[in-house]
Amino acid sequence: MAEADSGWFLELSDHRARTGLQPTMATDSGLVMVTLLLDFVFLRFHVWATFKGLAVGLSVLLVWRTIMSVDPAVQARRRLKAPAKSLPGAAASLGAVAIVVAAVLLGSTNWFNPLAAFRAFRITSSSMCPTLCEGDRIITDVAGFRAREPQRGDVAMFLFDRESALHVKRIVAAGGDEVVNTQTDLLVNGSPVRLPTSACGTSVFRTPPEAQPSENLKKLHVPAKQFFVVGDDLGNSYDSRFYGAIDVSRLRGKPIYLYWSRKTDRIGCVVK
Repeated sequence: MAEADSGWFLELSDHRARTGLQPTMATDSGLVMVTLLLDFVFLRFHVWATFKGLAVGLSVLLVWRTIMSVDPAVQARRRLKAPAKSLPGAAASLGAVAIVVAAVLLGSTNWFNPLAAFRAFRITSSSMCPTLCEGDRIITDVAGFRAREPQRGDVAMFLFDRESALHVKRIVAAGGDEVVNTQTDLLVNGSPVRLPTSACGTSVFRTPPEAQPSENLKKLHVPAKQFFVVGDDLGNSYDSRFYGAIDVSRLRGKPIYLYWSRKTDRIGCVVK
């Protein structure tokens, strides 16, 4: 399972309203324009899609937030010395439009917002170890399966039934495939499924199975637009062997890399 990581998030926001200071329209619109430019760069070049991009992006945001925090004090000091002159109507209108556009973009959750495409989650079980182990923190591309169809071998995040909790498993079969579960192997179209034996510097530790799938799931023909998913640690995974294939509409994203782990050598590892 995975849960949204409430301890870490990415957002761009202007905290100057909390200071009670009112900078000039020219300066305010200028800062907003730079914010929009950063937004465009992050969107165009998919900054958050790699661990290095995450590190660079956070550094840029930290510097930019510092500038935006200091700016009100600087503007207030200048206004005490010389009151700001009123701007022409066109310039003021342009600044107002820039502020409204920024508010809409930065508050939106659609694809216009580059930060909305990537979310952080914490892994709360070991069913996907060694790929994703308990306590690992990951970045997920929530639009990862919108541009292409999920493939066998992909690690996917999906909504489990009607729960709000998200599960993370590996896709091993798609629509039209035949899945057979035996005492020793999981067969897809007659061939045994090969799961990772090591990942991100962690070797596999197979947990002895605590339960067996029900009789009606020992052999299954996967329906169209559905996927059969399992955990990399089969003996410690509650997956499609127990509850059947999942519909494509329940997919919620594709984990792409670890940004934090108890084992430091796993940090930055790409999820494969």
